[in-house]
Amino acid sequence: MPSISIDTFFACTLMVAVVIISTVMSTGILTTQINSLQNTNQQAYFQAIAQYILSNPGTPTDWGSNPATIPDNFGLAANNSLYPNQLDIDKVSRLNAQNAFGLTYPEVFNATALKSAFAISISQIIDVAIHPTSNFTSNNATTYTFTIQTAEDGVPAQTSLHYYVIAQNFTYNALNNTASDGTASINFEIPDSSAGTAALIVFARTDSDPRVTSYGIYSFGHLSPDPESNGTYVNISPLNYTLSTILNNSDTNPDTYYALSYAYSYNLAPTSNTTCRIPRSLDNSPIVLIASGRSNSTYFIEWTSYPQIPLKIGADLKNSESYAFSYIVTIKNTLYRATLSFGGTNQ
Repeated sequence: MPSISIDTFFACTLMVAVVIISTVMSTGILTTQINSLQNTNQQAYFQAIAQYILSNPGTPTDWGSNPATIPDNFGLAANNSLYPNQLDIDKVSRLNAQNAFGLTYPEVFNATALKSAFAISISQIIDVAIHPTSNFTSNNATTYTFTIQTAEDGVPAQTSLHYYVIAQNFTYNALNNTASDGTASINFEIPDSSAGTAALIVFARTDSDPRVTSYGIYSFGHLSPDPESNGTYVNISPLNYTLSTILNNSDTNPDTYYALSYAYSYNLAPTSNTTCRIPRSLDNSPIVLIASGRSNSTYFIEWTSYPQIPLKIGADLKNSESYAFSYIVTIKNTLYRATLSFGGTNQ
């Protein structure tokens, strides 16, 4: 068969796959006709499914923002999206196992009507690594020095930084830049009276595209033991621009809430004993959400991000034959990398 015919054949196969899957998945059923495409070109079949998931909102279309809703048909696109691969911030967040309203893999699997194992991972484009360098105490305050490293796909990336420091009754923020090798040294001072858990939150943004913005967080003990792992005292889960808190024990009392992005910071006023409204910032940036307070005599800081990325949901396909498709997607005017992987069909 001439090469032009082969190219045409595969192009037509993919087009048919996309059309059929879009039509049939809208009714919630993957028919035998779609499954038979795997015998023709399995890669085109799975790629069509990946593109469908990223370009369609699923049903009901608002399943992401309603915590009681399990989708009948699975799609991650924002409602009325204006351009390809524009994903819904709440649909994505509900794929994170740390979200109190998150979906399980079986729930997602059933909503796709697939016969194949699959996995979805979404990550930041820039990796932000934070390393403590030194600290010393003088004049009733402790000065900390940290090294920040930013990279994209393992390659050092020059970025602009905006970092925040939060401790007990203390906040601080400043700007900086990494050098061409992706590194920067920052320092700040925390009063000794703010002993307890402290957190350094670093946002990094490329100068070439403000949509490429990522965050990193480092928690440490300020004149106190190292803090417990994140989520020990309270679970904080964002959905529909509302921050919900679930206390892990009755002695825990979160009393201060923050929403941080690259360009903005907010003190959140609770709307009830367990919720706060999250501002709909126009900033092209993830939002880092923080709850701080006391559990018995321990001052704690717990955090999450909105959208709740990085995340991974699905089967472990490391040791099996699989197809993986990677895309740059947009969530709340910020760019992320989404990878959808599919295993062989279960007969």
